Amino acid sequence: MINRELSRIFEDLADMEDIEGNRWESLAYRRVANSISLLAIDVLDLYHSKQLRKIEGVGSSIEKKIMEYIETGKISKREDLKEKYNIDFESLRKIQGLGPKRIAILHLSLGIKNLDDLVEAIRNDQISKVPGFGPKSQDALKKSIKFYKSSGADRIPLATCYDDIQEFLSKLRTSGKFTRLELAGSARRLRDTVGDIDLLCSSDDPSAAGDYFTGLGEVKNVIAKGETKISVLLSLGLNCDLRIIDSNSFGAALQYFTGSKEHNIRLRAMAIDGGMKLNEYGLFKGNDSLASLTEEDVYSKLGLELVPPELRENMGEVEAALQRRLPKIVGFEEIQGDYHTHTDATDGHSTFDEMVEAGKKLKYKFMAITDHSKSLKVANGMDEKRFQARNRKIDGYNETTDSIRILKGVELEILKDGSLDLPNRLLNEMDVVIGALHQQISDHMKTNTLRLIKAIRSGMLTTIAHPTGRLLGTRDAYRIDFDAVFEACEENDVALEINGFPTRSDLPYDLVKRAKSYKISFTLGSDAHSTNQLKYLWFATAIARRGWLESKNVINANPYASKGLARQIN
Repeated sequence: MINRELSRIFEDLADMEDIEGNRWESLAYRRVANSISLLAIDVLDLYHSKQLRKIEGVGSSIEKKIMEYIETGKISKREDLKEKYNIDFESLRKIQGLGPKRIAILHLSLGIKNLDDLVEAIRNDQISKVPGFGPKSQDALKKSIKFYKSSGADRIPLATCYDDIQEFLSKLRTSGKFTRLELAGSARRLRDTVGDIDLLCSSDDPSAAGDYFTGLGEVKNVIAKGETKISVLLSLGLNCDLRIIDSNSFGAALQYFTGSKEHNIRLRAMAIDGGMKLNEYGLFKGNDSLASLTEEDVYSKLGLELVPPELRENMGEVEAALQRRLPKIVGFEEIQGDYHTHTDATDGHSTFDEMVEAGKKLKYKFMAITDHSKSLKVANGMDEKRFQARNRKIDGYNETTDSIRILKGVELEILKDGSLDLPNRLLNEMDVVIGALHQQISDHMKTNTLRLIKAIRSGMLTTIAHPTGRLLGTRDAYRIDFDAVFEACEENDVALEINGFPTRSDLPYDLVKRAKSYKISFTLGSDAHSTNQLKYLWFATAIARRGWLESKNVINANPYASKGLARQIN
């Protein structure tokens, strides 16, 4: 899909028009960039069917620009502006505290074009001398850059590229060039972000298979091409390594290249302790091969039950596998519905009817509509009167259908003092109340923790939304004493959310595993703001699996949820 690249191009255009002072053009480009990023289908398909105007925000002028990009690989308007603003907007706008106009000031004052230039300017104490910045701004930018570089921000959220990866794999598999082809690496472990793609293949004609691989349209550049390994850059912005493996050692190679590094080190140490050697070719005792054909053989010969890829993080899975005590992690097929969705009543992009119909097509038994409460003004949060009208609509809908149950919900602001944004009389009408921290977050752990615990003890909450508050590559987690929060959730029968939205992926899997040791249930939510984002529930489930959760730990897998009894489930 070219959607991601087109969205980035229109974001660039929006930034440059913003600098030029062309506010309406900037808003138009930003709107279409957002619309394209939300599309569930390839812009190329809309182009071929002459339906580009169906994209929200696309009129005659923008339609021509999209067509120009598809037909020539560039947009002349962007190229013209790039001559004036030769700036890497994509990387610079990821630094918290930098918007288009501040980027422009730094460019005009100091010639800063990219992140390296910005780092050098800070090192030389130049930012502090630029009008409108000063020492405090310089220090804040320094901290933002440090976070950006330490957070793996150069990686891509798996949820934004997984469909593209699967589409690419499908094209390879149906080519007839490969006898076997498998995804490995962090993408197979379903890590929340990926830095590259690892593929393993076997083929009766490796040379022809390699030529087919490098000749695909998705391959932007061939970095290296050898007999057993080919490295390319894909159009979705990730490097991809294709390793050609002998079919007799495929299982050992799949285990080795799936990782993680720490998990593999642990297995190799076990092999050495047993007088064996483990590598990508197999498990050996001297010159004798003990296992190589399947992953299960490798684990079995080491005395382990097969460890699911999601658990291979050296977080106790080896010890559990030795004792045959690995959890039966929750299955994707066990999830019956979504606990966190939005409509255009607040900041969503799809209507109530559109979201419900999409849920029915996914064969959900239930879907919670959880639009924002009034204090989140940036999201057009709803007041009591609007929620009451919405609740009546849901009640009326539920009376007319048995195919799906719509749960009355709210993503409720937890105010600065820990009180709640809506009155108890309204919250008592709700099936799902998701408490959320969005605003006025403190730098002090104790303040944030007490605020959250007060809300948990209110008796009004079903679950806590995206508990860490992190935004991948943009914002670090809130400072919170999570053990204190977990204890409060346990004592007050409040669940924790696992939010599958790509930039959130929150709770992270390590905190999920830690929270599991308490008597806490979990809700899974897509945090979908449009119908095509409902797929993010799958990625919330992936985090649940990585966090060792079983179906009994997940409210979405509980049949009571389909009856709208979410608040009584604990």
